Amino acid sequence: MAEFSVPSHGTVCWRELATRDLSIAKRFYSELLGWGLEQSKITQMPYLEIQIDGVAVGGMMAIDENWGPEPPPSHWSTYVAVSNADETVEKIKENGGTVRHGPFDAPGVGRIAMVTDPSNVPFAIIEFVRPD
Repeated sequence: MAEFSVPSHGTVCWRELATRDLSIAKRFYSELLGWGLEQSKITQMPYLEIQIDGVAVGGMMAIDENWGPEPPPSHWSTYVAVSNADETVEKIKENGGTVRHGPFDAPGVGRIAMVTDPSNVPFAIIEFVRPD
């Protein structure tokens, strides 16, 4: 398993590709950039960890029927670590941002919300599960 440590509050910590064609994305990024791509051991859903020099820096997943009747186009998301997702969501709203989805629990990972800043720029927040 690749190395990963829980980042501190406010750290840009994860990049995630959601794509309509995972096989093309896997081939493109691994050949272009030499990324290692391995099934995550943290979640049972099909989710590939992006590994660079033995460190997990992001992930890839397929956009499929589970995304609903009108799934989004393929896209990258940037995650920012927070110490409390629910409190951060309230602060986002108080400061002119919006909540697009969540917060919700990602088993074994943490609590996530998909949000936008006041200029409607999307990003995600994540409160990681702390290892025991």
